[in-house]
Amino acid sequence: MFLKQQQQQKMMMTPHLQQSIELLQYTTHELEQFLYEQQLNNPLIDLQSSTFQERMFGKPHHSVFNLSNELYSKIAEPSQRDELVQLATLTFVGVELHIVQVLIANLDNKGYSPAQLPTISKEQHNYGIQLLQQIGPAGIGARTLQECLLLQCEERNDNLQQLIQKGLILLAERKFTELMKLLQISKEQLSSLVDQLLELNPIPCVLSSLNDIEYVTPDIIVFIENGELQFSINDHSLPSVQLHNHYQSLAPSLPKSEQSYVKQQFKHYEWLIHSLQQRRQTIIRIMAVVLQHQRQFFLQGLSYIKPLTLKDVATQIDMHESTVSRAIRNKTIQTPVGTYLGKDLFSSKIESTQAAHSQTSILELIKKIITSEDKQKPLSDQKIAASLAKFYQIQIARRTISKYREELGIPAASKRKEL
Repeated sequence: MFLKQQQQQKMMMTPHLQQSIELLQYTTHELEQFLYEQQLNNPLIDLQSSTFQERMFGKPHHSVFNLSNELYSKIAEPSQRDELVQLATLTFVGVELHIVQVLIANLDNKGYSPAQLPTISKEQHNYGIQLLQQIGPAGIGARTLQECLLLQCEERNDNLQQLIQKGLILLAERKFTELMKLLQISKEQLSSLVDQLLELNPIPCVLSSLNDIEYVTPDIIVFIENGELQFSINDHSLPSVQLHNHYQSLAPSLPKSEQSYVKQQFKHYEWLIHSLQQRRQTIIRIMAVVLQHQRQFFLQGLSYIKPLTLKDVATQIDMHESTVSRAIRNKTIQTPVGTYLGKDLFSSKIESTQAAHSQTSILELIKKIITSEDKQKPLSDQKIAASLAKFYQIQIARRTISKYREELGIPAASKRKEL
């Protein structure tokens, strides 16, 4: 038996290193919250909030262009729940009012009620749904899609009711021949009924909260200036990190025990400044590569995205692949062709006889082929594969087409058939 000594270098995950990694993957909003937490924990850190002018027009930074801090908002549909409660109070009294109030309180965001309500009987539930039709949109309070559609076509012809009661599943499965036989109608009559059915609303109302506004602030903005693509890190709202002057002048006069504490906090301050600069430079280096490689995408849209992996970028900027992944993770990027998550700009390679295509661009081609197909004779996955090979020289197996089609949320050919 021999004993052998061996020296080995091992990287230790220190608390500061772990925090630097976390800081890299923060969004701008998360980073702002983190900085204010640091100010609370370290008396040497002094945060200077950005001025209104800086928020609107940006702070001077090198290596990037600056744009105003743009907010993008999505406003939810106005709620009708409060209006329904007010209408019910004005329309009904006594037991009827109580039943309707119970139903309104239990409606989901699409206007449907549960199959059962413990506080009222089944008969009261049925009666309450009929009462709701007097004050709300047709179909409100229904327990199923079938019931919702039937409530909207009570005054229409019997054939439409028969289609809803007996034929919805056959219609969803595009079994038109069986449906015509079941209802004893012609193809023209079925086509007319389908047109009438499409006029009905499967979502009677939207009961989301009033003034429910969702704000999205992009972390990076890509824009065109003088015909050239440029980008800006959208950090104008972040406070600037400075050293607190009071503690800096006070340190020499403190006892040694307190001086040790101040020195420790000063090192943490230096780490924070260094980490913020490193985070910024890392994002800049990554975006410079992405901007150069995905130029056509930024100018013309998702169909023109090229194959680009995290490893490709990591190799080009001499960083670890995990660093690139963390830096781009959860970042929102505003571009001339829409707003995307950072991960959307990366796509794996798929080889063809002429060139490599990105998975994203192939998904767009599949969507394009299906959109332009004959709806009475939808293309099978095998025929979609044949179209890609014939017109785009892209060789993909049928089961891969099936997988991509499911990712796009597109049903199989048998489910896409129309009259």
